Amino acid sequence: MTYEDVLAGVLEVGPLKTWSVIVTILGDLAADEAARLPGPVLTQVMAAMGLKAEALRVAIHRLRRDGWITSERDGRTSLYGLTSHGRRLTREAAGRVYGTRSPDPGDWAIVIAQSVEALQGLDVPGLIPVGPRAALFHGRIDGLPETVLAWRAEPGALPDWAREAVMPEELGQSYAALAARLEQALALPVPEDVLSRTVLRLAALHQWRRLVLRHGEGEEALMGPDWAGAQARARIAALLARLERPGVDALQAAITG
Repeated sequence: MTYEDVLAGVLEVGPLKTWSVIVTILGDLAADEAARLPGPVLTQVMAAMGLKAEALRVAIHRLRRDGWITSERDGRTSLYGLTSHGRRLTREAAGRVYGTRSPDPGDWAIVIAQSVEALQGLDVPGLIPVGPRAALFHGRIDGLPETVLAWRAEPGALPDWAREAVMPEELGQSYAALAARLEQALALPVPEDVLSRTVLRLAALHQWRRLVLRHGEGEEALMGPDWAGAQARARIAALLARLERPGVDALQAAITG
């Protein structure tokens, strides 16, 4: 397969939301407080992913409005970076996105609520519904409301119905598609030019980030080492190590000549 084939396959794994791609790019290339990414670099990378300049302008406006990114001028060139809010959220997600191993199983509990509505009304991070009134909880039970019944549990093998509740089939299929595309990317010779390497790195990273942040650590820990998400995690870690993060100056020099 050619580089173009591999990149196209990665981009087809799932839809690209322009604003989210920008967050991925800045989080990978310009995560430090003083780091800035020149507008021409951002535009060129986005264009290589098939994202248009007009969509980029709209997305930048949205991200500035929502407090995610900041912009400043250096002569006629716009420079973009993450705000303190954007950096904090990026740091919080970094372990999930860049971690090379699936989360440890940790503490678990079975939670039963008095009614369907009571379970739905619980605002508890780490709660994984597996039935109308029942859920699995990843974490210590000390902080759970006294209105629920909670027993510590030792996770065992998941029956098919529980696997579907923990990780919907559609999400599992997306992970399988990504794992297959990452395997193709790993078989490709490393592109010689820095822009091609960077675009493939960021496209793959974004597709992985888009999936892994759709669920919590608990779901991933429960699924174990043999499912498509674990394969995708191992392969994205290998690909990111192979396609090293470039310096912004080197990337800008490659684009502007």
